[in-house]
Amino acid sequence: MIELTKESYSKEEVQEILAQYETKIAELEKNIADVETLKQQYSELQKTNLTTQIKLEATKAGLDPEEVFDLIESDDIKKAQEKINKLLELKKKQDIENSYKPTDHKADDSYSVAEKEKNVEGMIFSKLNKIFG
Repeated sequence: MIELTKESYSKEEVQEILAQYETKIAELEKNIADVETLKQQYSELQKTNLTTQIKLEATKAGLDPEEVFDLIESDDIKKAQEKINKLLELKKKQDIENSYKPTDHKADDSYSVAEKEKNVEGMIFSKLNKIFG
């Protein structure tokens, strides 16, 4: 801080004091601009970090992060994880619905029914019925 020790100052002395203050003000403005730039860079880095974490979680879950990123993008990793879990549930349901489902089930004939019941007499009757019936 500049100390004022005299009762009165000449114009040149006042201009010199003002020049010193203007220099300090210019330095402070430059520092403020630098801090604002750093804050913006920090914010961008946080967003990039969050995006990378979300993509990592999607990859760990077995999803293609580039395909599903629009669906799971969030401003919080926990919310993104919940969305990933919902997508996994939907994927499981779809996999089950698209899985092989046999359609040509054999109807149980009397022989197989008797065989399951361990009924030898019924098994013989069924075979004889097929041969002579």
